Amino acid sequence: MASATQDPFGGVHVGHMTELRSLGVWGELIMEAADVAQACAHAAAHASMLHQGSDVRFSIEGRTARILYRFTGRQEVDPRQFIFGSLAVLRKVPLMAGEPSAIRVHLSASRGRGDDALEECLGPNIEMGREHDMIEFDRGLLDMPLQRGGVDAASKVTKAIGTAVETAGLLIDQLSDHRQLKLGAVARKLGLSVRTLQRRLKFCGIDFEDLLDQTRRDEALRLLAESGHTMTEIAYSVGYSDPAHFTRAFKRWTGTAPSHFRADS
Repeated sequence: MASATQDPFGGVHVGHMTELRSLGVWGELIMEAADVAQACAHAAAHASMLHQGSDVRFSIEGRTARILYRFTGRQEVDPRQFIFGSLAVLRKVPLMAGEPSAIRVHLSASRGRGDDALEECLGPNIEMGREHDMIEFDRGLLDMPLQRGGVDAASKVTKAIGTAVETAGLLIDQLSDHRQLKLGAVARKLGLSVRTLQRRLKFCGIDFEDLLDQTRRDEALRLLAESGHTMTEIAYSVGYSDPAHFTRAFKRWTGTAPSHFRADS
């Protein structure tokens, strides 16, 4: 979804909106823990249940407890998305103590444009450019019982994320058939009403038409980079029945005609 929407912080949004209880056995173990210390221990010991490319360590040093995260997956994917998303999920474990001000997030990434989105999902206590990616919090939280009600209250979060991902995938799969790219057709394919689809996408900050436009743009650029495709073929492949409409859209995306874009590439 992050790739489809061109959101450099899509991973942290997904992690922020994901319910712990929805994360299978891993989430159930945490939610059934007696206190924060046990929940943190479960989170680290069973990290492979959540993602095979994640290494999670739980440690206590002096008055500070830490949940350290390291991405060990395939490097051809963007590890930042996994790091941001995983830390957003892991932060929810000590957050169930009900003391958000006692929780800090360390990120190895440097500050960049638009990274205020990180504060929305990881809280205001963020330190960037650090040696490790981790959740750090006061040791006193470890003995506190879990407050389960506030963190995972809305099942609609998981449904909204799932619908957004399904919609993005469906648009990619059916891009060449312009009749299937209408909002109503996509909603029917997903077994939802148009209103429900729009509401779930909006919950994730996604507009259907913007998502469709971005998907068309990305596929057009990919096909242009390949040899052997005519402009008419590319236009049809990205869902335009009229090549002239494709040319106008491409000029809006890039500021130049597709033929000029290919010549300059």
